[in-house]
Amino acid sequence: MPAFTTLTAMGIEDVDQISRFKVTARGDHDELKVYFQRPADSCLPASLKFRFPHGNNPEVPAALHKATDELEQILGQGNTDPRAAILHGLEQFERVMEAKMAEIKRRLAKLPA
Repeated sequence: MPAFTTLTAMGIEDVDQISRFKVTARGDHDELKVYFQRPADSCLPASLKFRFPHGNNPEVPAALHKATDELEQILGQGNTDPRAAILHGLEQFERVMEAKMAEIKRRLAKLPA
């Protein structure tokens, strides 16, 4: 198996147990969550989160890009249809926006008139 230097530097050594991952943009950082397929009796975590802060350091987004490239290579996702990936991202964004709007409306409803 090829060496995945970025993932290894992040502390992920059991790359054969990775089942999926997702990247979420938060306010001041991006969050990478890596999920594992573990045996039922395993005491290892089912997922790990990594934060990549936004800022002036160009090494941070480069590290996130390298990590996602390695994860795509492991999971064989490198050759996905770009149109399908964009549509998936759009659908995910719509769900997040709808949830956020519902939260804001609930908060507004609680305020006195």
